[in-house]
Amino acid sequence: MISSALAVAAAGVALVVLADRHVERRLVQEVGAHLDQLTALLRVGSRGPEVIDDLADPRFVRPFSGLYFQIVEGGEVKIRSRSLWDQTLPVPPEAPEGEVRELKGPRDQALMTLERRVAMAAEGGDLRNFRLFVGEDRAEIDGLVFDFALEAAAFLFVLVAFLTLAGWAYITVGLKPLENLRDLVLQVRRGKTRRLDGAFPNEVLPLVEELNGLIDAQEQAVERARARAGDLAHGLKTPLAVLSAESRSLRERGETEAADAIDIEVAGLSRFVERELARSRAAAVPYLNRLDLSRALDRMVGAMQRLPRGDELDWLVEIPPGLTAPLHPEDANEILGNLLDNARKWAVSRIEVSALAAGERIEVVVADDGPGVPEARREAVLKRGIRLDETVQGSGLGLSIVDDLVTSYRGTLALSETPGGGLTVRVELPRSGSAAEAE
Repeated sequence: MISSALAVAAAGVALVVLADRHVERRLVQEVGAHLDQLTALLRVGSRGPEVIDDLADPRFVRPFSGLYFQIVEGGEVKIRSRSLWDQTLPVPPEAPEGEVRELKGPRDQALMTLERRVAMAAEGGDLRNFRLFVGEDRAEIDGLVFDFALEAAAFLFVLVAFLTLAGWAYITVGLKPLENLRDLVLQVRRGKTRRLDGAFPNEVLPLVEELNGLIDAQEQAVERARARAGDLAHGLKTPLAVLSAESRSLRERGETEAADAIDIEVAGLSRFVERELARSRAAAVPYLNRLDLSRALDRMVGAMQRLPRGDELDWLVEIPPGLTAPLHPEDANEILGNLLDNARKWAVSRIEVSALAAGERIEVVVADDGPGVPEARREAVLKRGIRLDETVQGSGLGLSIVDDLVTSYRGTLALSETPGGGLTVRVELPRSGSAAEAE
């Protein structure tokens, strides 16, 4: 819009300059016509030069009208128009014929003046040389140009306003399909739809088709990645099982140091496999249907209640119905299952589970009334294979895997103390997005 206004302003200046030149040319033509008429009416009689009749323009007889003539012979003013009254025009040095000069007129008027040199025969046959001057006040053309500039400025202001309105209409109405396209892309990104469907103008259709092709290619790439990750996981299961069995054998023979080394490596490989599987699943989430988090939590709590000690605990679940999250079902089972199972193992009598949507984030909180985790050890429990109590069954990978999974979804996991004692695990996840965006 600013560039358009500047362009219109520049055009306005150019128009005023052109108008000034045009009016000036017209004035010169008019002065030239008066000079032709003056030349035709000049005679040389016995008493000297004389103008035998009044010029047609009445301004020549009106004092200080702005239109003047005078006839000079030998540097002496012989005849002047009545409009000069008792004054004369300055006699400049001779200049080429047709050259427009500016002379100072009565009352300091700036006169555009033309000069013509005429030789006429007197009664005795002698030639007499005269210089004829006709000048007109340029204040009149300056006034005309000024009036034109005002009218042009008013017109151009209206034009700029119209162009601004037209530009706004073009952006608002003309680019509306692109705004709709942006909304559809956002819906695809948030997993609300799989493709860009809708009616679009022919100019936008090629872009829509290319974007749909890109989405299809992305889905295929994700499926291939998931398949490769799955093959990797299944391929490693048997070697990991063999290594775990070998570790148990070594431990039974009292070779605990070697068994611990094997367990650490097995835990690291397990964590790596789980992380890569999680990333491959999370990358596809925006193109899948969103997971109903309330149903998933209800189902998982029901499963926990059937495990040892699960039916002895009070499960307080507070989840709004219909709460959804961009989670792959397997990852949701892994995250929720590990959180709830960890709480089940350590809780004394009660476990509180809640979930809610806060702005663009989803928060899941699992709190138990067990012994809790000292603040100095909280970072340690998120590391692979670390268990604070070896008497409790498990590999020490639970919270570590959850942390990896949550991170792959651009989320956060935080540990804190439950009021009254115990451990509270707080997981925050974005309501949209994928692991691919976090890479």
